Amino acid sequence: MNSVDIVIPCYNYGRYLSYCVHSVLSQRDVQVRVLIIDDNSSDDTPIVGAKLAAEESRVTFIRHVVNQGLIKTANEGIMDWTAARYALLLSADDALTQGSLIRATEIMEAHPEVGFVYGMAEVIDEEAAPVKPEISGSSSRVISGAEFLQHSYRYGNSVPSPTAVVRLGFQKQLGGYNPGFPHTSDMEMWMRFATRSSIGVVSAVQAYYRWHPRNMTRLYIGGPISDRRERLRTYTHISKTWAGEMPVVEGWLAGARQRFADEAYWLAGLAMEAGDLESMRACLAFAAENNFALWPMRSRWSFWAKRMAGPSLTRTLQSVVRKLKQNRAEEIHSALERVFLNGQQIGWWPDQSVKRTAGNRG
Repeated sequence: MNSVDIVIPCYNYGRYLSYCVHSVLSQRDVQVRVLIIDDNSSDDTPIVGAKLAAEESRVTFIRHVVNQGLIKTANEGIMDWTAARYALLLSADDALTQGSLIRATEIMEAHPEVGFVYGMAEVIDEEAAPVKPEISGSSSRVISGAEFLQHSYRYGNSVPSPTAVVRLGFQKQLGGYNPGFPHTSDMEMWMRFATRSSIGVVSAVQAYYRWHPRNMTRLYIGGPISDRRERLRTYTHISKTWAGEMPVVEGWLAGARQRFADEAYWLAGLAMEAGDLESMRACLAFAAENNFALWPMRSRWSFWAKRMAGPSLTRTLQSVVRKLKQNRAEEIHSALERVFLNGQQIGWWPDQSVKRTAGNRG
């Protein structure tokens, strides 16, 4: 029987912890151990965690005296505690679906070249705690590391992290999560795997991903630019540090820089329309850093056409900047709340012509 060690970092998610842990303990046809690491929570996590460990011998609970942060906590569990054949890092507010671990490990048993297996995730809201019967008739695929990397350079992270079961031998070779990428540490890890192994994909819903819309940023310019800057740092790191034997990666990196520069000019136009000149200048600076072909870009021409409207338009926009920025922030926040809907599936199934990114929970 396959063995899987599950590491569950928890910071102020005590209200979800029992649901998460029981979704692991109820998995069929695998041997599981669970490590709950309470990162010095201020809620009832210590009480819930200690109770779970007292009731079930497969559960271990430890508590940090001082908050260590997610990446250090994750590495403590994944790199120092795990000893099984396979492992999973599972956020305390997420949960597994029935049969998910056996579906993932069977692929790696059949394909020793596969470093990790992921599947689809179903979005749940802050109150949901679904318990559904196990699905039947799921499909699986094994894709090359190069195919996975190309998709990652083009679209970003499309692996729902609560579904990613790793082959622990590969994980120990590759090392832990990189603290230099606090917002893209999961994407960096999956790309790192792809430079050394194939990837397994399950079409079934393997986990529940809890969406907290109120925690999302309201920034309509700074957020996207910050996200793209972090992704480019991650892409560059993978290209230079891990993908040295894959020269094609340099072309994928150049393509990402060009796309992001194009998008930055578009965002600069939005910022100028809203009278937010500080964000406009930040977008232009980002575009200049990464743009290899300024003149052909339609977004650049569009921006400068708006700019040519002259200082009078700029002064008019500045006079209503607060109202516009408030309205835009409200519109964007409303849109963010609709990004992931309760019951929606996320993740990339390789046969799809349209993907759904999973985002990062670094």
